[in-house]
Amino acid sequence: MQTEIGNQQFLEYLDRLGGGLEGLKAWEKTVKNSIDIPVGASCIVFNANPFTNGHRYLAEIASKRSSLVLVLVIQGKTESGGKGNHEDTGLEFPFKDRLRLVEQGLQDLGNVAVLPSGPFIVSRDDYPQGYLSDILGAAPAHAKLDGMVFCHVLGALGIGNAFAGDEPRDELSEIHLNALRQECRTAGITLRVAERKRLGDRYISSSMVRDALSKGRKEEVAQIVPPHVLEYLGPFFS
Repeated sequence: MQTEIGNQQFLEYLDRLGGGLEGLKAWEKTVKNSIDIPVGASCIVFNANPFTNGHRYLAEIASKRSSLVLVLVIQGKTESGGKGNHEDTGLEFPFKDRLRLVEQGLQDLGNVAVLPSGPFIVSRDDYPQGYLSDILGAAPAHAKLDGMVFCHVLGALGIGNAFAGDEPRDELSEIHLNALRQECRTAGITLRVAERKRLGDRYISSSMVRDALSKGRKEEVAQIVPPHVLEYLGPFFS
């Protein structure tokens, strides 16, 4: 039985997503033509469901260590893998809102550019069900393929650095982060993993916001999101 995912499986995966390798290259070309990417640039991928002070914190770290930070906001289905393993809040935020909140939250950082992630840096719920799960298991297979896509994009854009927040309490997210570490090493991309910003003894996360929001804890939400996000969330407290 096959136990590894190679280039052929990667190409088949792109075909299943739609567009294949040529579609991926066309999207990469569009991004490259839309923004000047200098030497020393880096990349972050945010789901931002919703945007938090933790996202801002990571972007600030990257901004200080990069000539340019390209922030890609996941454009997949609404949740885009953002639910914690044991979460059932039912809260969802549309992509157009998530993108706008990220743009507003980072607009004062002069060397940060925010763009949609496109159709290839995908969400977990867009993953072709059952595909390659017999090789590594569904979650590890998806994590590896996500990492392969991400590194292909960075290579095409000439970006040699990436930033991510650590995932100390979410097993599924940790699987994805570990796969990303391996793929970045293979591709020669420097991945810097920063400890998440805390509120007291807890790590700030979008799932923390959604949990507090679902229970009407507005004061707690106000401590973990910027003012513009709190204003956006106002109707959820009505």
